[in-house]
Amino acid sequence: MLTFLSPLFLIGLASAAIPLIIHLTRSRRTKKMQFSTTRFFTDQFLRSYRMSQVKELLLLLVRMALCALFAVALAKPLLQPPGRSLLFGQSRSVVLVIDNSASMGYSEGGVTLLDRARNAARQVLDSLEQGHTASVVLAARRAGVPEVVFPELTPDLGDVRQAIDRLTATHLGTDLSGAVAVARRLLQPSKADSREIYVFSDLQATGWEFDQEKRAVKDNTLLFLVRTAPESVRNAGVTAVQYGTARPMLGVPFAVRAAVRNDGDEPRTVTARLFIDGDKDPVGERKVETAANRWQIVRFHHTFAKGGWHSGKVTIDADNLAADNERYFAFEVQDSIRVLAVNGAPSAVPRTDELFFFRTALTVGPEGESPVRVDVVNAANFESAKLNEYPLVVWANVESLPAGAVEKLEQYVDAGGNLLVFLGDHVNPEFYNRTLTGPTRLHGGLLPARLDVVVGQAASLPANPAGNPSIRPAHSVGQAGSSPHDVAFVAAVDYDHPALATFEDPKFGNLSNVSFRAFYRLEPTEGATVLMRSSAGGTSGGSPLLVEKRFGQGRTMLFASTVDRDWTNFPVRPSYLPWVYRLTSYLAQERLARLPFFLTGSRVPIPFSAGEGLPQVTVKKPDGTAGRAVLGNDPASPLEFADTTEPGVYVITEQGRESSPRLFVANLDGDESRFEPLLTSQAEAKDVFEDDSRVAFVADASRVAEASIAARRGFGLWDALLFAALTTALLEPWLANRISMRHYGPPGTVPTQAERRTGRIGRRPAGARAQPASGAASETSFS
Repeated sequence: MLTFLSPLFLIGLASAAIPLIIHLTRSRRTKKMQFSTTRFFTDQFLRSYRMSQVKELLLLLVRMALCALFAVALAKPLLQPPGRSLLFGQSRSVVLVIDNSASMGYSEGGVTLLDRARNAARQVLDSLEQGHTASVVLAARRAGVPEVVFPELTPDLGDVRQAIDRLTATHLGTDLSGAVAVARRLLQPSKADSREIYVFSDLQATGWEFDQEKRAVKDNTLLFLVRTAPESVRNAGVTAVQYGTARPMLGVPFAVRAAVRNDGDEPRTVTARLFIDGDKDPVGERKVETAANRWQIVRFHHTFAKGGWHSGKVTIDADNLAADNERYFAFEVQDSIRVLAVNGAPSAVPRTDELFFFRTALTVGPEGESPVRVDVVNAANFESAKLNEYPLVVWANVESLPAGAVEKLEQYVDAGGNLLVFLGDHVNPEFYNRTLTGPTRLHGGLLPARLDVVVGQAASLPANPAGNPSIRPAHSVGQAGSSPHDVAFVAAVDYDHPALATFEDPKFGNLSNVSFRAFYRLEPTEGATVLMRSSAGGTSGGSPLLVEKRFGQGRTMLFASTVDRDWTNFPVRPSYLPWVYRLTSYLAQERLARLPFFLTGSRVPIPFSAGEGLPQVTVKKPDGTAGRAVLGNDPASPLEFADTTEPGVYVITEQGRESSPRLFVANLDGDESRFEPLLTSQAEAKDVFEDDSRVAFVADASRVAEASIAARRGFGLWDALLFAALTTALLEPWLANRISMRHYGPPGTVPTQAERRTGRIGRRPAGARAQPASGAASETSFS
């Protein structure tokens, strides 16, 4: 509906009659006279005269339109939205949703995005009058629901202004969709004529998580999306930290990998630094070159000299957004591990014993001490072993086990234990495939792969040993290894796996020089992951050498060859010792160490021993203050800690165990470094919110007050009308001069005979004059 804010100015429409009055009063009326000698010219000149009248009428209409446009523009015409009434004294209820997430701390010219949001929110407050109500909802992602500054709409606008002035950017992620949902609930009880929600944010796409039900606007609430995004992005951040194992081992180099992302429009070079245990000096430093809108991995290595809990962080150079320039981590360095090893081929001669190299590798430690203790049993005694005392069980060339031992092992791994299996010449593949794999077994069986045939020929076996018909001669395999008897070597390694990440750097162990005289061809089962492949024996990139799978709460790994030198030269290669350490450390880690990084604002479950009752747990926050873990809603983890708004290292202290604290870290959501917007125009807003006319996108936060008026009262047309009036004012003199030149010619010119015949004056070169036609009177007026 069209209405006018200043209808009194519509009186000015009468001014459109002024050009008409002038035209009528100045019209020439000539006396008609008939000349017999010129009568034959009359018809032609009448046609010319009528054409000139039409063009003069067009000029008159332009002049009248100019006056009318100017008068209507002064009356301020307004297109009102459907269902809205023009009430200047209408009551209003407003909820200001202000994004105070980490990305709003981005600074340009000393002004942060949050500063822009505050200034725009103040504009909305300034437009409110006495009796209007307002509230503030903060869009930073917290445990539970977004923070509501005023639980109910308040008429005390001064308090609302003070709350806005006190806002600072947090280290939390963004939850715009949740904040808008809370704002709608606040407005539901309101009886105001106009209910409005203003979202002041950089409108990151990652801050919106809504389905079709949440996206639809189901009431008459106006939603304003006020964008305060940076004009140009120049920011790099540490968005993730990964490391080789969840718990490194004492004296073994430990790999830390950090992902550095450049979200700017130009390539950047930054310096990444690794800090350990709060030291002021970094233990590692790397230059990182990143392309625009790309990320790069930087790697560090560190060796811990003592066990227990350690923490650290990776930092980069300061830039426009300080919140994402560092990322924390924490873990427990294992100073002692107990491993139960089942020896399938024991020997009185140490060097020929199946576990000789494995035990030697694990019992070699700094200064003669080892963090690993290996307890050995044979297959016959395995069923009586107390498996719950060991985080890891290792099979070495075990032929088979009784059915009761297999069920016991399944229960152990399902409850969180781990199993590492090495094959060999004593293995009974039929037992492995029937009892340890298959759909009838728990979780599809313990093994992550079925055993096919043995590729190659073991040096310690005859060509076709009895009881193992699957042995193949070496000539059936194409590519050889480092000796005439080798049939394959390590060809591919999954360096993204925590246990194998260190080997991407050859100085920590080169796996490519490990060769095999024989190995089992493996067929991975569903859900299994291949971690290493050989150079031969497979249909796609080589046969699997090392395969892993999840089994309940535990893990199982299967190595296709032997743990000793019978089928491979691996035990005498330098990479064998760190490889054994890595696998053992990875599989022996406790469940607590497998917890992922937590994001700031999230609820952190606090594990404890259920047999000892519910303990009193104190959590020391990064700023030095302390909080308490409280009862949560998850029966599996009754204790939780929710005050994780600050990034950094948190220390868990359990009453009665103050000397054995534990650590966890909270980090900023990596998506806060990304400034890709959800939408950038009104057209996109209609598309995202299903073409709802009650959603308004405001690209310029400084004009939010104007956008508010237009949405509540309508769209102002006066700017467009004033522009049309200016265009008409420029068109009128050009049109008038053109009509005059075409029909009357410049002063002092005499029409040619052709021009008299057509009634139109053409263009002539400068200085040219027309010649008078014979028998023509130049000053005669015809009618």
